[in-house]
Amino acid sequence: MFDLLRPETVVCPFCKATAANGVVRTLRTGAGSLSVTWHVLNCPHYAADRILAENES
Repeated sequence: MFDLLRPETVVCPFCKATAANGVVRTLRTGAGSLSVTWHVLNCPHYAADRILAENES
């Protein structure tokens, strides 16, 4: 059961941030999975994730 809660870490294809050098992260869930993507603060993918999250409410 705990394996289902373990997130998969995804490297951002643009900024290549990791948990060691990233400053923000986005989470995605679906079909019993969870993924975490780290970004640097000025990454355009992070900006896009924030815009999409605001539109989901």
